[in-house]
Amino acid sequence: MAGLVAQCLTVSLMMLSLPLMAQTSDLLGVYRQALDNDAQYAAAQAQRRAGQERELQGRAGLLPQISFDAQTSWSETEYEVVNGRLEQRRQNRSYGIQLVQPLFRWQNWIEYRQGGLHKALAELRARSAEQALILRVAQAYFEVLHTQDVIAAMLQLQAADLEQLASARKNFELGNANIVDVHEAQMSYDSTRAQLIKARSDLGVARHALARLTGLPAQELSALGEQINLVSPEPGDVETWVRAAEHSSLEVQIQELTTEVAENEVRSRKAEHLPSIDMVLSQNMQQNPNANTQRSESAAIGLRLSLPLYSGGRLTSSAREAVALHQQAQYQLLDTRRAAALATREAWAGVTDGMAQIKALEVARVSAQSAVDSNRLGYRVGVRVGADVLEVQSQLSEIVRQLAKSRYDALLAQLQLKAAIGALGEGDLADINAFLQ
Repeated sequence: MAGLVAQCLTVSLMMLSLPLMAQTSDLLGVYRQALDNDAQYAAAQAQRRAGQERELQGRAGLLPQISFDAQTSWSETEYEVVNGRLEQRRQNRSYGIQLVQPLFRWQNWIEYRQGGLHKALAELRARSAEQALILRVAQAYFEVLHTQDVIAAMLQLQAADLEQLASARKNFELGNANIVDVHEAQMSYDSTRAQLIKARSDLGVARHALARLTGLPAQELSALGEQINLVSPEPGDVETWVRAAEHSSLEVQIQELTTEVAENEVRSRKAEHLPSIDMVLSQNMQQNPNANTQRSESAAIGLRLSLPLYSGGRLTSSAREAVALHQQAQYQLLDTRRAAALATREAWAGVTDGMAQIKALEVARVSAQSAVDSNRLGYRVGVRVGADVLEVQSQLSEIVRQLAKSRYDALLAQLQLKAAIGALGEGDLADINAFLQ
């Protein structure tokens, strides 16, 4: 008997410890997991490292170029003499080292500047990838929480429908209601059950979407608390935010640098028409250069001038191409500024209108709950029909789902507003993370 009690106690303790053993992650923890495992972010970091090399490649065109050449050959010579023929075989070897120091190559100077621009461009793209990861993590995280809220609301609605179905059957058996109430309650219950199946399927998809970012199996997530402190954007003028976005948005900064790179490319193509001057130093040594000499050495230093005269029209065509690409980049910059302004206005509206919508839905939830209670009471006393109860229960469930969705949308809009001016960082996630339980 004592052994059985001990086993039961052990099983009870294990069951009680299961919730404590389940690992729960919050928004900040999921983001840090994504930093280590997200493939898109890792690809952006690799692109940043590749862009940093462009600066070194541009500088290389200003530094001396040193080359070493070695050559060996075998020769066979046949001579006719009085007594017959004479054959002579000889192996020739030559070695040479050459140093070329560019003195004037305007195209190389432009390429050097291009290298610095490409490095800055790579850094901006890496920062943009970090902001994009924050938004993707927040959106995926909130989507999981939202689907969980939908399931919770559907379960409550299902329980209410089941209670109404039982009440309708009882009243029908007592003769206080007709069969229509039973059929309507059954229809509402079956419809809610179908929606619940769909919601559970959506939850599985949302969890897999989050796992794609973290590279880890689905895990329990900290939920959003009932009370969240949404603060209006400061400054409180949307035009101030729009002007900031048109200059500070990372996408705008990236396109500005891209336009500058295209402008330098025009200069580079035009510089191909200019002469270039190099200083050339060479040292050569030959073994057995001819029949009478065993070894010869020579050294030289000089200047080399190169001037392109005609290349089949390639240089002129490439210059026109660079001009057209520069114009394309300018138009893309204009479009990027407009897109940044639009994104800022949308995010601003998402925050301000979202806050107003949350307050309105909170009031509507209280009113809907009162309507449900009143209709249930009216149904019991015979002044309401079952369809009235089912309708207000469905309305309450819909309001609860809309309220949950509006809270997540408002928080995401806050992050998007910060991203629109290029100021989104991990600290903004930490502020939202404080609302989680």
